Amino acid sequence: MVAPQPQSIRTPDGGTLAVYSYGTGPGAVLPAGSLTRTVLYGRFASRLSTTIPVHVYDRRGRGRSSPQPADYSMQTELDDLKAVLDATGSSVVLGHSYGGGIALEAALRLPVSRVAVYDPAVNIEGCLPTRMLPQLVDAAARGDHVRAVMVFSRVVDPRMQKVRLPDPASRVLLWAASRLTRDGRAWKEMVPALAQEISLLDSSRAAPDRYGGIAVPVLLLAGANSPRYFHTIASNIAASLSSGTSLIVPRADHGALHHPSETILTLFRRFLGQGV
Repeated sequence: MVAPQPQSIRTPDGGTLAVYSYGTGPGAVLPAGSLTRTVLYGRFASRLSTTIPVHVYDRRGRGRSSPQPADYSMQTELDDLKAVLDATGSSVVLGHSYGGGIALEAALRLPVSRVAVYDPAVNIEGCLPTRMLPQLVDAAARGDHVRAVMVFSRVVDPRMQKVRLPDPASRVLLWAASRLTRDGRAWKEMVPALAQEISLLDSSRAAPDRYGGIAVPVLLLAGANSPRYFHTIASNIAASLSSGTSLIVPRADHGALHHPSETILTLFRRFLGQGV
């Protein structure tokens, strides 16, 4: 696996972003999903870098990047993404989950050449489940990151929905994960950002045709085993585009970019290779 080259990039508002480059020179920039650290995309970025250099960055509130500002908005995300695009000379944007929503917004509002997303979290006509928001915001405000992850996961994670453990048992399991796993130990720093991001999604109820103005090629992928609303989002947005392709990836779940199959990599490589 290719070892990433780290660098720190300044944002327009004086913040910093930790960027990890797989390969050198202009290529593709990947903003990560919510409650997700950049390191989880290492295998995907490394293997994809044989086609095009990939620059992955910790969004605000993660790792070595600055906290989210008090006036956080989608404009914050776009300003940060543009800073990374400019610093690396890149024009291609990739995205997963919440990062996929940022990538699609960039296709509308930034000078990019092509966009490829997997399970993009775009709240098309309110299709995303955000009913946990009051509990999530309350838990985040109280610093109870374990409860925040629990109420969030019970709504959006099919695995948690299948288990159906009572609150005390679920809390014990998640508390253990928060202490014993590398991913769990990062929850504490990411939960405040998660609450902000779900609040932003909840307030945004976009119509599919909002993305009809995208003029660059777009690839929209959704996992066959991902929640069904990601299928709806991908197909509805693709239908509004003049140059958009929507595909369901067999045997793939929402975390597929963290453990990429050859099928996933081939779809990205073919699409990105057309622009090289």
